[in-house]
Amino acid sequence: MDQNTHNRLLSLSESNFEIADNEPKIVGWTIKDQQGRTIGEVEDLLFDAESRQVRYIVMDLEGNALDLEPRDVLVPIGLAELHPSDDDVILPGVTAEHLRALPLYEKGKFTREMETAVVNTYRGATGAGTDPDFYKQEHFDEDKAFRNRSGSRTDAVPVIEEQMKVGKKEVETGATRLRTRIVEKPVQENVTLHEEHVKVERNPVNRPVTDADIKTFKEGEIEIKEHAEVPVVGKEARVVEEVNLKKEVTQRDATVEGTVRSTEVKVESTNPNMPPNQQPPNSPPNMNPNPNRNPNDPNNPNDPNHPDNLNNPNRT
Repeated sequence: MDQNTHNRLLSLSESNFEIADNEPKIVGWTIKDQQGRTIGEVEDLLFDAESRQVRYIVMDLEGNALDLEPRDVLVPIGLAELHPSDDDVILPGVTAEHLRALPLYEKGKFTREMETAVVNTYRGATGAGTDPDFYKQEHFDEDKAFRNRSGSRTDAVPVIEEQMKVGKKEVETGATRLRTRIVEKPVQENVTLHEEHVKVERNPVNRPVTDADIKTFKEGEIEIKEHAEVPVVGKEARVVEEVNLKKEVTQRDATVEGTVRSTEVKVESTNPNMPPNQQPPNSPPNMNPNPNRNPNDPNNPNDPNHPDNLNNPNRT
């Protein structure tokens, strides 16, 4: 990000800030000299991230009517005046010689030495002297630039506060599955079996023949059948157990932690009877954070881990 580590200046186009709704959005406006000749366009703004005040206009000299080399240069905001009705920025007192002598502005190469060179180049345009506080010089008088549009400026500072909303959603945490398969195992059981056997017995006798003996005294045969029991195996299927799946719902309390941000407004008064170099810091900023900017952007100046905030005594 384009940043002056000494002065905390940020490029509007690369920051998470935007011009407040009640302020003229001058980016893209035509820049003209006092004679009405086009000398450039507002390419970007450099502002103080702490006070949220514009310090410089980044002017693109492309298509200028003064035969100047096309490039980006800086114009301190106090040298500019907004046209009362048109979307034009006027630079009264700024000449082609001033613009031709300005150093080239490149993003990421902005230093205090370059600022000093820019201010010294314009010094003849306003006759401003040197002030111990660099940004209290007339060159950086933001009110002077916007005085023609004072009707559009208000004293309202938007106070933004984030609120944390906690909701619930159902997520899958596991599953229980039942599978069945057929298995075989050997079994045995004892059983008593009965068998029949025919036994032939011969007994010697010596007695007279009877009529019954005479009746059987003929050819023939006698048959006695033998029987035996054999094991017979049968199967009967029986239900011996039931396995059921059911869900048990329980509840637990959870504490959700987070952080929310809010706008802190600091109001300071000024005394018109005090010399300029003894005035307290300027009053509330005229730039709002951009709500569309990702708060986790590593270039976010509101991030407590941003380089500019590492030494901030108010950092938590």
